[in-house]
Amino acid sequence: MKNKIKAILFDVDETLFDRVLAQQAILELIVKQMPQVFDGYDPERVLAAFLKSDQIYTDLFNNGAPSEGSRDRRSKLFLQLLGIDEKYTAKITELYVKDYPGVKAHVDGAVPVIKKLSRKYQLGVVSNGFTDVQYRKLEAMGLRDLFSCIVLSEEFGIRKPNPGIFHQAALLLHMQPQECLYVGDSYTNDVIGAKNAGMHVCWFNRDSQQIPDEKIKPDFVITKFEELPGLLEK
Repeated sequence: MKNKIKAILFDVDETLFDRVLAQQAILELIVKQMPQVFDGYDPERVLAAFLKSDQIYTDLFNNGAPSEGSRDRRSKLFLQLLGIDEKYTAKITELYVKDYPGVKAHVDGAVPVIKKLSRKYQLGVVSNGFTDVQYRKLEAMGLRDLFSCIVLSEEFGIRKPNPGIFHQAALLLHMQPQECLYVGDSYTNDVIGAKNAGMHVCWFNRDSQQIPDEKIKPDFVITKFEELPGLLEK
């Protein structure tokens, strides 16, 4: 396998950037900056409402819902779940967009492994996500300059698992799909999408889930990022 792979492409959220950890951290910042709004509310209830609203709109986005206005709709739902006046919607969205990308929520091992792999392979990113935060996440991790291509769905106009977004990355790297390895956490978006694009795939399966589709299997499965370099040497 090591002789076949010339480029490695990565997902961002839950692969390089721990989005769940980041959501908790950004909520703490929002609550701290808006004490008059959340005073008296149970922190666990506030967190549960925030995570629920985010999950709902993340699922809608991944299923093809338009991105325009989705952040405000998410903030509005968050407030509705808590019974708080919706007039704070725009402020919550503003604080989220400003602070979220810079939250220190790197997936364990991701940064040193990326730096190590960059000495041997061409690297790239293929991500479903908003351009104004995805680039800043990579910058905050100190990784952006290590990627030869960054293909984001909101710029390219196609979202994973559509094979076209993976093909675009291979094209930018001047590689054939079969010369690329894609690493991601989502079985549907990443494993199935990249396999259908003709790429090798490494499923980043941190929770040790069962393979949901025996018809389409990843070439590798890792539960820790540090396992990736060793697999490429086999």
